[in-house]
Amino acid sequence: MNVLRTMAEFGSTAAIGPLRCGERLNDIAATLGPPWDIGRVSKRRRWPHLFSYGDAELCVCRCRRVTMISVQTWRDTIELPVPGTKPLATSAGPLTYAQVTAELNSIGCRFDPVKLHQPPGQLALEAEPTGTTFTFRTEADSEPLLDSVGHWITTHECTPPEADASDDGFGA
Repeated sequence: MNVLRTMAEFGSTAAIGPLRCGERLNDIAATLGPPWDIGRVSKRRRWPHLFSYGDAELCVCRCRRVTMISVQTWRDTIELPVPGTKPLATSAGPLTYAQVTAELNSIGCRFDPVKLHQPPGQLALEAEPTGTTFTFRTEADSEPLLDSVGHWITTHECTPPEADASDDGFGA
C-alpha cells in the first residue's frame, strides 16, 4: 500500500493502521514500536504531549489516549506507517488536489468542501464518513498542494495513570 492510498483510507476510516483517535499509545507502541517524542503542547504542563510515527503526529492525553492525528504532507518526502510494512513507507510530496481527490473517489470516500471561511491561500475538504480534514495550500498559477490531513476527537473518557504506577516509558 502506498502513502496516497493510506491518506485516502485515513479519510474513509480515520485510521492509519493502528493509529486511531481514542486508541492507547501503549497499544500502538506494542504494534509499531516506540514513537518519536516531539515534545509538550504546553510549556507549563507535560500533558497533552506530541509523539509521531514519521509524518503522522499524535496528540496524546495524560491518560495515554490519542486525541488527534495530524499528518504533515507539505514536506518533500512523506513518511507513514503503512499496514503490512515494518519500515515507514515513503512517497514524494507534496500530493496534489487532483491526486488526492482521485484516490478518495477510487475508494468511494465522499468528501465536501469545508464551508467555514478559509484563510486566503487555503482550501479544505472534509471526508464525509469521518470528518477527517484535508487542507490544501493554493498558490497562483499552480494546482493546490496537500499541506496536512487531520482527525481529532473532542471528548474521551480520561483515566490518568495512578500516581504510583510504574513508568510506561512515556512520562508516567
